[in-house]
Amino acid sequence: MRYPLYFLIMLPVLCLLAGCSTIQSVTPAEQGTSLTEETMPESMLPSETVSISLLTSPDDIGLCDTDGEDHDYTFCYDGKMFCAVYTPDHWKVIDSFLIRNTADIVYICQALKDVHPIHSADMEGYRTAEDMAYEWLQHNIAYDLLSDDSEWKAHVRDVDIDPKDQGKSVFDLYQDRMGLT
Repeated sequence: MRYPLYFLIMLPVLCLLAGCSTIQSVTPAEQGTSLTEETMPESMLPSETVSISLLTSPDDIGLCDTDGEDHDYTFCYDGKMFCAVYTPDHWKVIDSFLIRNTADIVYICQALKDVHPIHSADMEGYRTAEDMAYEWLQHNIAYDLLSDDSEWKAHVRDVDIDPKDQGKSVFDLYQDRMGLT
């Protein structure tokens, strides 16, 4: 799998945020190879990869309103309970970084969307499950790139899906948080 250009651009930025004072690397051009999972240093690869989908539909997670007020929800994934909190036009999934399978993330987003859709950035339409999953995956990428002692890591461990972050890459999210846009 090839990593997008913004991934390569964001690595030094995230390293600096995490407190690294120097970055040692050899560019793919210097190595004479392209950057793939096979050539990427192990420290840059996601910490956990799940390749087989555990879900077959959004119903498989058993999304349940736990407070009876359409605010606090739980769902089960891979034998673990997860919490999701809904506020108007906003879903927050606690410990979302633990869920790695893209197809399963889409199913979970579809289940959330079926209960409470989230407006798109233009506030005229609604986000798709795939679009919501993209935002979730960007959080997972940031989580994997940040060191454990980074203050930013706590901000990306839980995904919060809302209209304003629709379609934004890790790089875009970084620029927004740093006030660079």
